[in-house]
Amino acid sequence: MERTKQLTDYLPVTKSGSKRGRKQKRDDGKTVKRKAESSKQDTKVALVLELSPLDKLIQFDLDWRFGPCTGITRLERWQRAHDLGLAPPKNVKDILVAHYTDSQYQFNLWSSYAI
Repeated sequence: MERTKQLTDYLPVTKSGSKRGRKQKRDDGKTVKRKAESSKQDTKVALVLELSPLDKLIQFDLDWRFGPCTGITRLERWQRAHDLGLAPPKNVKDILVAHYTDSQYQFNLWSSYAI
């Protein structure tokens, strides 16, 4: 008797050689889900890249959780988010205070565009 094709037959084979979510029959007839084989890739440590202070501020500009950023400075946006209890990153405020006179750090990503 020929086996009917399953949706998982069309999924790509993983590097360990097994298909994801594939079931396997044991000798006693019960069907069990095959566990993923451990590989050497699981033990690799992820490389963490350190962002520059300006890149951190751009990340802050792009984060929608702290509200809109057009029409106000980054420090005003940080303060508004803090007052609303949104827990903005402390390191962003430290960067803004350290570069208080530099307009490149104070104004947001879209400050050069007309509203």
